[in-house]
Amino acid sequence: MLRVMILLVLSAVGSSNLLCQPNIVAVVNSASFQSGLPTGGALATVYVSGLTALTPGTYLASFSQPLPHTLGGVTVTVDNDHAPLLAVIVPSDPTVNVQINFQVPLSANASLLYAYFGLGPVYLGYLSVSDGVSHAVATTTQTTGPLRYWGGFFSEANSNAVARHASDSSLVTPQNPAHPRESIVIYADGFFMTWPPPPIAIPVPPQVTFQPDYSLTASPGYLYLQAYPNPGSMCAPNPGLCPGTGSATNTPALKINFMGLATGSVGVEEISFVVPSNQPSGNWALFFNIGSCPDGSGIPGTCGATDGVSSPYVVLPVN
Repeated sequence: MLRVMILLVLSAVGSSNLLCQPNIVAVVNSASFQSGLPTGGALATVYVSGLTALTPGTYLASFSQPLPHTLGGVTVTVDNDHAPLLAVIVPSDPTVNVQINFQVPLSANASLLYAYFGLGPVYLGYLSVSDGVSHAVATTTQTTGPLRYWGGFFSEANSNAVARHASDSSLVTPQNPAHPRESIVIYADGFFMTWPPPPIAIPVPPQVTFQPDYSLTASPGYLYLQAYPNPGSMCAPNPGLCPGTGSATNTPALKINFMGLATGSVGVEEISFVVPSNQPSGNWALFFNIGSCPDGSGIPGTCGATDGVSSPYVVLPVN
């Protein structure tokens, strides 16, 4: 069920271009659609124009066997490593971009680690997409700072979080909202690297726990459920959630029970947290922030409160 939902979510965004030579229009995090190549093992989406040798259709990989390196006539490589493909969407209109959802090969982490240790800006990946006849290529670079904010939460088209009640695994919806004092499981992409390294092209097995390794990557920060503190472009889905003017949060951080990879999925992160007992009813922004302390004070220089930056948010209904 979660796999099908995520694949549908990933097909929600696209853009048009005039028919031309093959060109990589964008490479983004598959959950948040932030620009850039996520860490190895995470999920990415690439939009490509000018691929003319493809048959229109929606091609979904089966999880009953390792994910293929060719799907719908398309192959993707990152630094000459073939990427496992989850879905390919080829529009019937040749002027509309082809969308490809793939898992980033682990080889991409070599340059990410180089950047994490303060040696950026660095080269982060040579991306190639082929339809068997033509190739589209692109390179991506990034500086050290934004690396920790590449992650994002999966959401539906209305920006509501893809989340479950831990008690019965039912989906959190406006009709079945989260409740104070209960545990909620939310799904994300690209917030952290794990140890052991994530499985590539196969679902995460239940026998092994893949949890964040902060010796390899920066922590995404503290998790909050409140009005979003950084007004601006990232508030576009719901400007009403952005009344503040600063980077500091104003509520305590959430209690996190677990962060790791979701069993049975490919590249999907799972985060379990507890809704505070005094959480007011309403639709609240759920996000990570590294510029605030756990008590919500956001005093620079304390609790690692140095950057004052929040991840993109998703909406969680509470009642």
